[in-house]
Amino acid sequence: MKIKSVVLWMQRLGAVLSIVCGGVLFIGCEAYKEWRNDAPEITSFTVPKEVRYGETVELRVGVLDPENEPLTFTWVVSDGELSGNDSPEVLWTAPALPKADVAPDQPVRVHVTVRDEGEESAVKSETITVYSKSYRVAKALSGSYELIRTEIAGTSVEEFGAMRLTTTTFTREFQSNNAFEFGAYQLIEPFDAAKGTIYWYTNDNPEPLVSTYTSDGELFVVFHEATATGYIYQKRQ
Repeated sequence: MKIKSVVLWMQRLGAVLSIVCGGVLFIGCEAYKEWRNDAPEITSFTVPKEVRYGETVELRVGVLDPENEPLTFTWVVSDGELSGNDSPEVLWTAPALPKADVAPDQPVRVHVTVRDEGEESAVKSETITVYSKSYRVAKALSGSYELIRTEIAGTSVEEFGAMRLTTTTFTREFQSNNAFEFGAYQLIEPFDAAKGTIYWYTNDNPEPLVSTYTSDGELFVVFHEATATGYIYQKRQ
């Protein structure tokens, strides 16, 4: 009887230990699952390649989180203004033109950090080129030109000269009367490298000389309606 009692007692003890150990193991697995936290994954990043100065655009990030935890978003830009920075979609306004409407391209860095409740994070960065259309047109027109023909009221005039354009200034020199002009010019919207309107500012005159122009990349034709004078320049290689 004593041997049977001991055996029975040991069997019961084994059953109890089995239940306890199983419970500990189960609790340990649940704790492991709760403790483990995978970082969120950025699945898309919608940022324009180019934006004009002062333009407002939307920036978007798509994210997948394995645990479906609430996420926080932090956006940072190297220039310009953000309208909110704590959601997957934000509005960003590019920096304003530094002066007039002529400015070279400017890179702006966009950075977003996505963080879950377990402090795991994912990051993404991209560069946006901020540009001025007038600057790009002026750059396309820039160069040294040789005057090959002058017409006043439809009549050809014997005149020789040269012109140099930069993105902001110009110089013109005429050999027939030893005239020399230096000043600035302003392109008028719509900006176009093939044709358009130019305001020429010379000799500290606040009133510009208005002209139209056409260009094919080699010939540059300027017509001043006020004086009925046209110039045909050939670009030097």
